Amino acid sequence: MQPTAARGSNRIERRLDGLRANPALGRPTRFYFRRREQLLYLVFGGWNTVFGYGVWALLQYLLGANLPYLVVLLLAWPPAVLNAYLAYRYIVFRSREPVLKEFPRFSFVYLVTLLVNLALLPVALRVLPFNIYVVQALFAGVVVVCSYLGHKHFSFRGGHQRHPRDTSFSDSTAAKQD
Repeated sequence: MQPTAARGSNRIERRLDGLRANPALGRPTRFYFRRREQLLYLVFGGWNTVFGYGVWALLQYLLGANLPYLVVLLLAWPPAVLNAYLAYRYIVFRSREPVLKEFPRFSFVYLVTLLVNLALLPVALRVLPFNIYVVQALFAGVVVVCSYLGHKHFSFRGGHQRHPRDTSFSDSTAAKQD
C-alpha cells in the first residue's frame, strides 16, 4: 500500500508521491524524498548566491567609485540575508519556529560569513590575480556550502519540520529497487 505524502506537503510533492511505484520515475522520486532538504538547499542556495552576488555587483558597479568596497559589501548584506531566510524558512526547512526567535540565529550564521568575508576580501585582492568581482564570486560559492550546516543545526534547529521516512520501502527494499 502506497502512503500519501507527508501532511503539509505541497501540491507538487503530493503528486510526486504517487510516482514512487512508477518503473521509470519511481527511483528519482524516492531519491528526491530521501534527499529533499539537501536538493532544495542546493537549488535555493544557488539562487541566493546569484541574488546576493547580483545585488552586491550592482551596488559595487553603481557605488564603487564613491564608496569603499567593504562598505558596499555591508550594504548588499541585508537584502541577501532576507532573501535567503524566506526561501530557507518556508521552502527548504519548513520551519514552524517563531520568526523573532529564529531570524536572529539565521542572521548570526550569515554574520559570521560576512565577518570572514570582510577580513579575507582585502587579503585575497592583494594575493590573488583576480579582480574584485571574481574574488567575491569565489567567496559566495563557498558560503553556500558552509552555511548549510549552520542553518540546519543552528538557525532552524527548533522549528525544523521532520518528514517521516518513506514507509512504502524499507531501506533494504529501496536499495534493491534503486
